Amino acid sequence: MEELKPNNKNIEILTDTGWSKFDAVAVKGIKSLVAVKLQYSSIILTPDHIVFDYLKRPIPAASLKPQMKISTLDGIQQVVSVTGKSSGMVYDLINVEKNNRFYANNILVSNCEFLIFDETLISASTLIELEGREPTERQGQIRWYHKPEPGRTYIVSLDPSLGTGGDPAAIQVLEMPACRQVAEWQHNKTPVPGQINIVKEITNYIYECTKRENDIYYSVENNTLGEAALICINELGEENIRGIFLSEPARIGSARRYRKGFTTTNKSKLAVCAKLKTMIESKKMTISSKNLVSELKNFVASANNSFAAKIGETDDLVTSLLLAVRMMQVLQSFDPEIDNQMRDTFEEFITPMPFIMVS
Repeated sequence: MEELKPNNKNIEILTDTGWSKFDAVAVKGIKSLVAVKLQYSSIILTPDHIVFDYLKRPIPAASLKPQMKISTLDGIQQVVSVTGKSSGMVYDLINVEKNNRFYANNILVSNCEFLIFDETLISASTLIELEGREPTERQGQIRWYHKPEPGRTYIVSLDPSLGTGGDPAAIQVLEMPACRQVAEWQHNKTPVPGQINIVKEITNYIYECTKRENDIYYSVENNTLGEAALICINELGEENIRGIFLSEPARIGSARRYRKGFTTTNKSKLAVCAKLKTMIESKKMTISSKNLVSELKNFVASANNSFAAKIGETDDLVTSLLLAVRMMQVLQSFDPEIDNQMRDTFEEFITPMPFIMVS
């Protein structure tokens, strides 16, 4: 049965005539699919879904052939391949303004039939509703969305990086038990000692606002570069960072050397992805940042039954958020309010639905 989700928030989508409104998103159900690969783009859609050639003439996806020229947001691209794909859930945009055309994965398509995009962790209907906003305050590169308040618990999570211009390091700050994102930081040229100093700066500010050091918890992901972060924390001295350094409990019988912080494995990542998915979709977590919303839209199913950013995108804000959720799972064992917030969430991990918007 087709399900219609009205566009009550007047979200717009990019078209070949500019940003346009649409009336609704239609969930069409399970359909047969084909994968169309271009030189620099790709898309998965139904065989009869319309794309447009270099003259903007409509062509069904199944009729495309290698070397045919297709209209995209980045100009004309050649088709590399068209292959069949297993069935999947598909969606449609209803009544896109002006000419019923819009860009999907940078490829110009029509909304006359069905389409599907990469399988995102968060469901399509939820992603459509997520809206970040501008920070209320900036402290250097730290973006604050809410000022810390007394009587709340604060979680500060660091996903470190090398800091030499490659992948960024990222920090998330969550307020509990409301599970509200209050701040974040992201930078790709801050060395590891500088990243730890940012953690210190954030916890100092929270303490200045709350005067409660025991309500502040911080931690780091300790894989690979995380070892360098642990060394920096040790050299700085935990006593010089406001709050409590939180670590995952040691596993009984584990042969691994115990280290502070949190170790990420494929199994632990998949489990915390499940928790994050259900918390956001059940509105148990409030996302404030536009940057984080953007990364969530590009956080898709990957190899090894896991999730990661699309090629060419980043996911550091998401991975630092995943660390924050793992910290919440530890805290819930001795904080009844956090436990209630976590346990009210539906626990079953549902295969993520595709995301249909282009940002």
